Amino acid sequence: MQIQRIKATNFKTYLSLNLDLQVEDECPIILIGGNNGGGKTTLFEAIYGALYGLNIKNRQQFEELLNNGAVGKTEPKIELELVFTGQVLHQTQKYVLRRSYILNPAGKPVESVYLNMNGSVFSYGTATPAAQRAHSEQQVNKIIKANLPQELSQYFLFDAMQSSKLLEDNVFAQIIRDNFQNVLGFNKYVQLKKASEKLLQERSMQRLKAEKEVQEYNQLCEGKEKLQKELAANEESQDVIFKYLTSMKQTYDKAKQGAEDQEHIRLQVQQLGNTIKDTEKKASDFVEQMKDFIDTIEMNVFLPRLSSSLAPEIEAILKKKDDLRKALEQRYTAEEVEDITQKVIAYLKEFALLAQDVDSQNVSSHIMATQKNVVAQDDYAFLDEIDLEALRGLKKLNAVNNFVQLDNQRKSLDEDIKELPNLRIQRDSLQSTLSQGSTNIIKEYEEKKRELDGLKKDVDGLKGEITKIDAQIKNFDVQIQQEPDVKYDTLMKLVPFFEEAANTLLTNKKTLIEAQMKEQLNKLLLSYQGHIDRVELSDKLDNFSIKMYHTSGNEISLNQLNAASKQIFIQVLLKVLRNLGDYNPPVMIDTVMGVLDESSRDVLMEEYFPELAEQTILLCTTSEIRKDSDYKKLEPFISKTYTLHRNVEEQNTSVEEGYFGIPLYK
Repeated sequence: MQIQRIKATNFKTYLSLNLDLQVEDECPIILIGGNNGGGKTTLFEAIYGALYGLNIKNRQQFEELLNNGAVGKTEPKIELELVFTGQVLHQTQKYVLRRSYILNPAGKPVESVYLNMNGSVFSYGTATPAAQRAHSEQQVNKIIKANLPQELSQYFLFDAMQSSKLLEDNVFAQIIRDNFQNVLGFNKYVQLKKASEKLLQERSMQRLKAEKEVQEYNQLCEGKEKLQKELAANEESQDVIFKYLTSMKQTYDKAKQGAEDQEHIRLQVQQLGNTIKDTEKKASDFVEQMKDFIDTIEMNVFLPRLSSSLAPEIEAILKKKDDLRKALEQRYTAEEVEDITQKVIAYLKEFALLAQDVDSQNVSSHIMATQKNVVAQDDYAFLDEIDLEALRGLKKLNAVNNFVQLDNQRKSLDEDIKELPNLRIQRDSLQSTLSQGSTNIIKEYEEKKRELDGLKKDVDGLKGEITKIDAQIKNFDVQIQQEPDVKYDTLMKLVPFFEEAANTLLTNKKTLIEAQMKEQLNKLLLSYQGHIDRVELSDKLDNFSIKMYHTSGNEISLNQLNAASKQIFIQVLLKVLRNLGDYNPPVMIDTVMGVLDESSRDVLMEEYFPELAEQTILLCTTSEIRKDSDYKKLEPFISKTYTLHRNVEEQNTSVEEGYFGIPLYK
């Protein structure tokens, strides 16, 4: 996958952006510079939003994303367009993906999506019929997933500064495991194994005839599930405490040194409070939107679908009633019929065109009887005008099903809510520090460290209990296995099969991963440059680990690496996984230098960025990629350079070619 162009209209700082991002084969880098607040992160968000959509929940969020300079001057519409290429069955396909957002008459944000794949067009929006929308949305999502699934995007579109904060202690090992499972495709086998285990347990319970055995087996399964939940809760608590310790480390160190900054702490408290309030408001807004969705589901979903299914019958009723109405409009009164009949008969008799004994009264009676027959033929006489108006309205209804959007919103909100306990702990601790001084924060920080150590010790006990219960469950499995059952036998084989599939996949790529990581780390990890003897991956995904050894024979602890070395390590890992994974996406890095020291910066410029990917987009300031030194090292590998300029008065960002005044000579 390669990005060719990004367009953004009325999105945050961009009133109108049209940026060419195509690269040449030997020059894979796009360098985009800008001062802080100049629009680099917004450009990053525009590309991400064009791929996966903007999660706009209400009018307020729409107006926050709408460019302030566009208000009152252009149509209030946000539009993101991404042009990219990708390989499908070894053939290059070109895609144009466009997402547009407006407010409907009710003030709610609505999305419309358009994707053109080499001339094949898929489009849908709020008013698209449900069946057509489902088909088009499925095709669009399938195309995006084939190029870069959203769950993997964080590994290739990322903030380098944030990556170094995540790679700490137990979180570091988890991040490495997640990378392998997701990017290299192991995760699907792990999920299939768990699903097979669940089905096996259910089948086992069905086969146990004795009530006591069923109860005992069920208790064992429930006990195992309970322990697994405790283990998951333990790991989640570790994660919360660790994030707290990481975020409070600097404040703790200052408190220990007696140099805490009261104003800085007040600002932290305010920022944390704002984040908490924002999350709580999101949750409240989501509840209101769900309530509104439920209250209007009959009008917006059920009735339109009913209307769609009954459309032919409704149309037939309305047509027949309309024909009858027209027929009735042409009917004459008895006096009018009699008057006209007498005049016509008199005329005909005068010119001997009609017999003299024809009676006009008989003719009039016959005409009146014919008109009455028209009324008698109305099969829908029981419908009055109110009923007919209701049928006309039903025919015009369009389905508006916001469930998918709400479900995506819920998933995003779940992640924000998970962070609330940690945010509240940080806020309360800092507030306590403001009122009680540094003693309280030191005490609380060290208590949290002790709590984290205790949780880690509990993990071994929980895993031991799970192993014991597993052994008891297997005893039942042996007893059950003596009775022939094709379905049960198949499930018994599936559990180890999926585990073996994942481990085999790991084994097949293990040697390549180890060799490539060793080569890259010996070049890029300056603190151990040339002294990495080997990198070892565990043979199984259960309790997965990755270790690094010095040429002297000792293991180099990954947790003891400094922040710069950890950033280098994770970026090396991402590069290797990208080379060996199932996808070939561009790499886009914001805050490229992160926390790197001078030597690490140089080695990234010379050895890492030029060979990272077929397309690498770097977003930086002049303090990260310096014009007089760093830029010159990268220039031979750069296809295009741009500089973002923020116009405070006009409230928008413009783009000019070149890197802070330095033109690119090619």
